[in-house]
Amino acid sequence: MQEITRTIVRFRATRLITGIFIMTGLVLTDPPRSHTAGKTYVAEFGSSSVGVIDGPTRKVVGHIAVPRGAHGLAIIPDGSRVFVSSDESAIITVIDASKDEVIGTIPTGKQPHGLAVGSGGRFVYAAVFGDNQVLEINPRTLKVERTFDVANPHNLAPSPDGTDLFVASQKPGETCIADIDVRSGTIRSTIPTLTAPRSLNVSPDGTILCATFFDSNQVNFYSTHPFKGTGAVPVGNSPHHVTFTPDGSLVLVVNQVSNDLTLIDSGTRKVTGNIKVGRKPHWISPTMDSKYAYVTDEGSNEVSFVDLEEKEVEQTLTVGLAPRKIAVQPHPDASAKMWTAGGHSASAMGEGDTVVVKIQGPPPRFAPSTLTVRAGTTVEWVNTAKGLHTVTDDTGQWDSGSLSPGEKFSRRFTEPGTYPYYCIPHRAMGMVGTIIVKE
Repeated sequence: MQEITRTIVRFRATRLITGIFIMTGLVLTDPPRSHTAGKTYVAEFGSSSVGVIDGPTRKVVGHIAVPRGAHGLAIIPDGSRVFVSSDESAIITVIDASKDEVIGTIPTGKQPHGLAVGSGGRFVYAAVFGDNQVLEINPRTLKVERTFDVANPHNLAPSPDGTDLFVASQKPGETCIADIDVRSGTIRSTIPTLTAPRSLNVSPDGTILCATFFDSNQVNFYSTHPFKGTGAVPVGNSPHHVTFTPDGSLVLVVNQVSNDLTLIDSGTRKVTGNIKVGRKPHWISPTMDSKYAYVTDEGSNEVSFVDLEEKEVEQTLTVGLAPRKIAVQPHPDASAKMWTAGGHSASAMGEGDTVVVKIQGPPPRFAPSTLTVRAGTTVEWVNTAKGLHTVTDDTGQWDSGSLSPGEKFSRRFTEPGTYPYYCIPHRAMGMVGTIIVKE
């Protein structure tokens, strides 16, 4: 009865909104939907391709051929480039998202698995399972700048401030989660695990790491500083990918045998819902407004579009064979401000706006570390931390001087471009940021 009532309410609300638009001379043929994402990209492992889903219409609009074994997939924060690892072909393919065309390749060595974007989009990290290495790749030059030694790395989770890179190490008999100190390139510490870790992710505020494991029907929680276990939450059967919604309110995990998506309240660590999806769900990509999520269903060659508030699958889309990784592109024409709470990236596309970047700590960081704005926008940095910090342009064109707690610094960005900056006393700790200005 409750479901029937909810359906009737939805119908009446939709009909009322439609009527209002018709009376004002506008036509609205469908209920309002989330428009906080651009395109969505799907690594179609069985088809050796990348599927492209249009965000506003939620229709598959193309497939891009890549080498055999499309496995890992990541999009840099400005949405301009998509990186796809092919573990059967020892290569990473780079796609220009504006044209959906391949613009380059990066040789990796044997069996590249997971990909992740770190340091505000300055680097793409690749887990090269067969060569026991993690690659640090410059996403603009497509050059490997550094390598880190990790035994059989599978998936990766950079911290939002760029100081740590957590790696799922699957070496038989020595499985663990490794914490790499990004500044020095060495392993800071490891936590041995009973079975091989599968997926891991860091919360938007950088304080919590979640992980799943083979032969374990739970999600494990860890604090990042210090790096130690803090508990576990039982979920469905054979959990695989685990991630946070961008606002940090939910932990999402797909379960590959029970074929469902589990929702966990990140504050209370209580399960708040289980949503049936397709067969053998593999990966999750929430939209930036944290209201929806895309889930790849590897066993049924589909993508489920999930309403996280209503706790139901709103739509399924047929894609290529054996879809695995999936990522939502930030919408290039978003008119509203979109934030990842406390975290990594944001977009404020209204010309003439003033938007705020918070200086936080510990650990010292800019939140968000990557911000996309229209030309003419003023960015204001507010020191909400306890110590002194600076906002200093990489090229030396502008500098805030020392900002005490509570002090502010602002700058108006009038020319399109990418503006990296840093904090002088904490740059070595990864306190860096980027302003991306669009026309």
